[in-house]
Amino acid sequence: MAQLAMEQPASGGRSRLLVIGAVVFAAITAVLFVVALQSRGGEGGGSVAATADVVVASRDIGANTIIEADMVRMEAVAVDQLLTGAYSATDVVVGLPVRYPLQQGEQVTSAKVGLSAIADEKDLALVLEPGMRAFAVVATEITAVGGLLLPGNVVDVIAVYQDDEQRAYRAVTILQGIEVLGVAQEAQEPVPATTLDGTSGDEEAAAGGIRGQRPDEVERQPNARSVTLAVTPEQAQILAGLQSQNQNVAALWLSLRPLDDDDIRDLRDTDFVPFEFLPPLP
Repeated sequence: MAQLAMEQPASGGRSRLLVIGAVVFAAITAVLFVVALQSRGGEGGGSVAATADVVVASRDIGANTIIEADMVRMEAVAVDQLLTGAYSATDVVVGLPVRYPLQQGEQVTSAKVGLSAIADEKDLALVLEPGMRAFAVVATEITAVGGLLLPGNVVDVIAVYQDDEQRAYRAVTILQGIEVLGVAQEAQEPVPATTLDGTSGDEEAAAGGIRGQRPDEVERQPNARSVTLAVTPEQAQILAGLQSQNQNVAALWLSLRPLDDDDIRDLRDTDFVPFEFLPPLP
């Protein structure tokens, strides 16, 4: 009995030691867990801090659509991925028209929205892709493929120079694969023909953005005095310069391409001396 009485305190002491050890172990584990979280937060803290809330499209939005509240939302975006002109509040863009199509999740920028909607759904500006320009060149029935050109055709532009020193003419293809936007007042129409509520009858065309289509009742314009082309700003400058040099440039000629012909060739200039019976160039 005496031996049993002496062993009980020893057993109780071991129990207390086990409890104390468990508490200490739990405390150490908790401290290590907190330290690990802080360390992980420190590693990712830079990326979390380097974000900004911007307005993005909550769904696809067609061109010339008035933005409504449910069409946009706020989203945190890394600072190095911010687009120039991105909006930081949805109430600023609600009520504004979309000038170019927006895809779901795309940042809404000042370049994509305008101060007013385009009222005319046939506006040629809706046919142009971003970065392109509509530019008109002087044309006659002969220089415009016999008056057979139609909006949507693709042409090459040939300039004919007269070399005063060599008394010769030089023909140069200055542009290749240029889309015809209009002939006289017959011009392409936007596809899809978007409305202010964003509806469209051509989902496939809408997915590819705004493009032009030939009007259903288009007519050829053999008496057209101008043809409007879709060109880059640099190409527009070239055409403007050529048409201004009336003394050195005889004419600009348009050469019609077959459908689906996007081949760009390395063409040499063609020089020739005119015969006396050569008819004057238009």
